[in-house]
Amino acid sequence: MRTPDGVVLRRVSADCATFRALLDRHAAFWRRGEGSFLRVTTQYQPSLPVGLPQADGRTIYSAEVVTPDMVRPDLLIHEAERVDLSQSGGLQLLHSQYLAYVGHGDAPPRALPFTKIPWLEAMVGCPITMTEGHIWSEPYTGDPHELLTHRLDLTHNAWFQLYLEFLRLLPARLGDRFLISANTLLRGTCDLVAAILGVQGAGIGWLDDPPFMARLLAFCTDANLQVIEAGYRALPPFRGGYLASWEIWGPAPIVSTQADHSSLLSAKIYEEQILRFDLQVARACPLCIFHLHSNGLHVAPALMERPEISAIEVVFDPYPTGKRKAWEVAMLQRIQQHKPLILNAVFPSYAECEWLLSQLDRRGLLFNARFAADAPDLPDNMPGSDAWLLTNMESA
Repeated sequence: MRTPDGVVLRRVSADCATFRALLDRHAAFWRRGEGSFLRVTTQYQPSLPVGLPQADGRTIYSAEVVTPDMVRPDLLIHEAERVDLSQSGGLQLLHSQYLAYVGHGDAPPRALPFTKIPWLEAMVGCPITMTEGHIWSEPYTGDPHELLTHRLDLTHNAWFQLYLEFLRLLPARLGDRFLISANTLLRGTCDLVAAILGVQGAGIGWLDDPPFMARLLAFCTDANLQVIEAGYRALPPFRGGYLASWEIWGPAPIVSTQADHSSLLSAKIYEEQILRFDLQVARACPLCIFHLHSNGLHVAPALMERPEISAIEVVFDPYPTGKRKAWEVAMLQRIQQHKPLILNAVFPSYAECEWLLSQLDRRGLLFNARFAADAPDLPDNMPGSDAWLLTNMESA
């Protein structure tokens, strides 16, 4: 089917040889085997405003404090269900739901708990606010030392139960067209510390009070581990494996974690104070993807030889130039000597995209290229740009 926007949208049987072969290539990605190159090409989409539909027909776009009862999984899933992909703008509208995404190229169609909620921040008590369709967390308003007076137990936490409700509803409602993932917006240990204390407070803490920061990191690690374990208990495997948040399927449960806050820290502080907690999270599942932005690549050497880390995902943010470009490309090549690599980048041109690809080993590489609509020299039918959905999908 060709949409009015000119996009070819295919429907692929989950039982066909083509789809089974794609999962075999995803499995090969983890061992950097032959035929493990995966390519995805999409149009760059800036962060779009979202709404929270309510039972009385209202839609919330702004709230001083977002509470769990404002987030209705059934209604959010309904918004995704009713998108007509055969209509002009349908693919863009589905993307704006931040819940379900069609497949592109070698990335399968996927659905996951609403990705605009800062889930872990909400679960540990950070206020969640919303302005003009954008949602974020504020630092913890109480004394952070109080968080450490008792062991964290999320069992009766309203945000935690909301997360599980998404995982209960998504397979039944969208599981015939999308692979369901438990991985959503779940911060890493130091990111969660920075969310609780505020970036400035965390920056001071690493220097002035490492013992307290270690206790808070342990608290944040516990939060991560509880959510990870519950997510995989809630979802059955699909074809013997699971889908991670960065468009990769694996033959075992996958934990996705990150250390965005480390971009503000020295590699020494990260390695001495934070790394051991991140490795605890990494060991929560047989496979682990560690996410970094390009301004955090200075900590990659501390990760790339660790057996707990199965793959490293890097976002070029922004696309580099000059000496910075040479250094970042060399770091990607260094990562590939040890780990599979997922690369996400918005390229200034198709020629630049092909040049960067030529610098990388294609084995164990997921190459996720995005382009602005006005990027020069974009050819028709770029590799990895075909859009698709699954049909007749069953768990096995």
